[in-house]
Amino acid sequence: MKKIVLILLCALSLFISCGKKEKGVMTIENKSSHVLDIEFAQNYSSEFIKLQPNDSISRSWDRYFHCIIEKPSTNILKRQQTKEKITIFDNDNLYSYMIINGVCPLKLLDENQFVLAQDVGVPVGSINIAQGNNTIKTFKPLSIKNIILSSDETFAIGSTTYKKIEKIGDDYFFNYEKNGKLETAQIKIIFASDYVVKITK
Repeated sequence: MKKIVLILLCALSLFISCGKKEKGVMTIENKSSHVLDIEFAQNYSSEFIKLQPNDSISRSWDRYFHCIIEKPSTNILKRQQTKEKITIFDNDNLYSYMIINGVCPLKLLDENQFVLAQDVGVPVGSINIAQGNNTIKTFKPLSIKNIILSSDETFAIGSTTYKKIEKIGDDYFFNYEKNGKLETAQIKIIFASDYVVKITK
């Protein structure tokens, strides 16, 4: 008899807990320097919100919610969350890399990857890399896939114009003049250690 009562109590408790509805109010505060495009989803519906810097909004939720940052890239943001508040900041947890350039003056392009950063944590479209040692900042780790070299610079030999840096397939090449003729060398991008990148020919 006692066993039957215990089983019934356990079943009743399980039924009550499964039927419990969670609800609350979530505040989203933008402490970053960027305008945020946010999707706030709950109960199979979504609201799209544009949140200006230093503004905040509060939304009631029932059962569940998702707060998704659509723009800008989350590479340049960091997020703190409690049960009642989500706060968005500029990402100041930057990576520092030593770029050892043994080719020629180069320009790294970001191409909307939100990888390259200024020292203060502001995204930039490009970074000039002089010959020799260069220290740069990034929002995420560098890899072969996200290192993009500019091929804008050109030079002429006679009446023919060539790109100084040229990409063929997945490889970069350095074109230059020697004794009036075109010479080409493949550019090698080598990760010498965790935060040291060598660019050689």
